Amino acid sequence: MKGVMEEGNEIQFISSVNGYGVTDRIEKLIPNEFVLFRHSSDTQESGQLEREKEWTGGSESYFLSEDKGVTTLVVKSDIPKEQEEIFRNRFPEALKRIKALAEMKIKIKGGV
Repeated sequence: MKGVMEEGNEIQFISSVNGYGVTDRIEKLIPNEFVLFRHSSDTQESGQLEREKEWTGGSESYFLSEDKGVTTLVVKSDIPKEQEEIFRNRFPEALKRIKALAEMKIKIKGGV
C-alpha cells in the first residue's frame, strides 16, 4: 500500500509479486468501522504506468462490526468477470492474513 489512509486521498495497492496494482480514491472512511474505495486506474511497474482499465470505476468496501467480543469483517467488491476465478482462490488467503495480523495486534496490545 502506498499513500495515507484519509478520506479524499488517492492510495495505491501494488502486488509485490508482479508490480501490478490499482489506484483508488478513498470515498468514505470511518476509522475502525468502514472504508469505501473507488478504483480510479489500474497500474503496472509498481504503480508507475497505467495499464488496462478492467478495474476502473469499480468499488470495494470493508465494514467492521463487533458483537459480544466477536469482530466481523464484511467485504463487498466489484470484480471483473475475467478476474473472478483468481479472486475466488486468492481472497480467502488474503482474509486469513488480515485475521492473523489483527489477532497479532490484539495480543501485542493486550500483553498476552
